[in-house]
Amino acid sequence: MKTLRLAFLLLALVSASARAEENRYDLLGHTLMPFLNVFAKSTTNPNRALAFTLKLEQMTDLPSGLTGSQAEVAIEYPDKFRLHAPVLGEDVTICRKGQELWAFPGSKVEALLSAAAEAKKLPKADPKFQLQPFALPVPEKELVFLPALFQVKDVGSEALDGETCRVLDLFLVPELAHSLKAQGWGARAWINGANKPVRLSVAKPGWMIVVRFEHLEFAPKLPESTWEPTSEQAGDVLKLDPVRYQQLLGTLVK
Repeated sequence: MKTLRLAFLLLALVSASARAEENRYDLLGHTLMPFLNVFAKSTTNPNRALAFTLKLEQMTDLPSGLTGSQAEVAIEYPDKFRLHAPVLGEDVTICRKGQELWAFPGSKVEALLSAAAEAKKLPKADPKFQLQPFALPVPEKELVFLPALFQVKDVGSEALDGETCRVLDLFLVPELAHSLKAQGWGARAWINGANKPVRLSVAKPGWMIVVRFEHLEFAPKLPESTWEPTSEQAGDVLKLDPVRYQQLLGTLVK
């Protein structure tokens, strides 16, 4: 009888451990899937658009004036994108609506591209480059296995602005990290009760960044006005071709 009781106890402990491991991977999957469904060609999820604001909390060698700066992002499948962010002390808007591409303020963006070209820091671009609809980098039928590409550690809970968040540490599995030359990279994600990311930190040796998600929303579509210049912007809009659009995004990322 004692042996039987011990066996049941061990079985309960093993089952509890397995559930705990499964839960943290499930949590990661539930957090990632709404984003992935926006970009999936085939999905039953009605939400094909998202909009969010990223607040920069910390970054290695970050100028003090940029602490707390925000970037607003809007995306709608299959080919709409808008970014509004501070660049060199100026709020810049870059927008794609299908094959229509524009930036504001046009005079500042033109100067930025010209300066990068003169300094030979303009990203190289294929002159035949054409914009394509958004697409996921992995086959859609394999999305369910995406959390398995990470080593996930549950490090407990933490309150952010009165909201309790689960905190996960994320690392690519060693084989994938090696193939992507991403050894030493890691991330920590704060996830709220609605399975939405609230804070994200990404780090590698000698560098780190921490951003806060604000106003993250998923929707079937966004207002059409999202992709058009405002009346205040209309007088200084720079039209872009696909190559210059690609170069501008590359310049901002740098």
